[in-house]
Amino acid sequence: MDLTALRENYTRNGLTRDDLKTDPFKQFEKWFQEATEAELPEPNAMSLATASATGEPSIRTVLLKYFDEDGFVFFTNYESKKAQQIEENPHVALLFLWLPLERQVKIQGTATKIPTAESLNYFTSRPRGSQLGGLVFGTKFRYFLTKTVRNEV
Repeated sequence: MDLTALRENYTRNGLTRDDLKTDPFKQFEKWFQEATEAELPEPNAMSLATASATGEPSIRTVLLKYFDEDGFVFFTNYESKKAQQIEENPHVALLFLWLPLERQVKIQGTATKIPTAESLNYFTSRPRGSQLGGLVFGTKFRYFLTKTVRNEV
């Protein structure tokens, strides 16, 4: 199937250096707020790219749970493929794609676990059904968070 005729003219939001904040986290916060105010479905959905120790790439969609100047936080199960790949190779990339705003944001960094107390806070904040689902599937309290250290926004 020839897809060469599928094209878009991206003219909604131009971008110049003068438009950018000096702090990339402040810039991301501004753009995330715009995506939220535009009522985009799940503006916190992001693609997470990982690679195994042998370089085998993998990508999937996860949800950003919070961010600050230390990094971007998402949750996963220790036994998942993504957790195994992060353990083998902590270099990851995130991609937010907000098509209606004609914007995407790529973030690269190193994923690390955050303190167990923060993971438990998240687990206990989840709806009861989600907590039970985690227990049934053997995750117990083994959810963890990873943060990507600022390299590029």
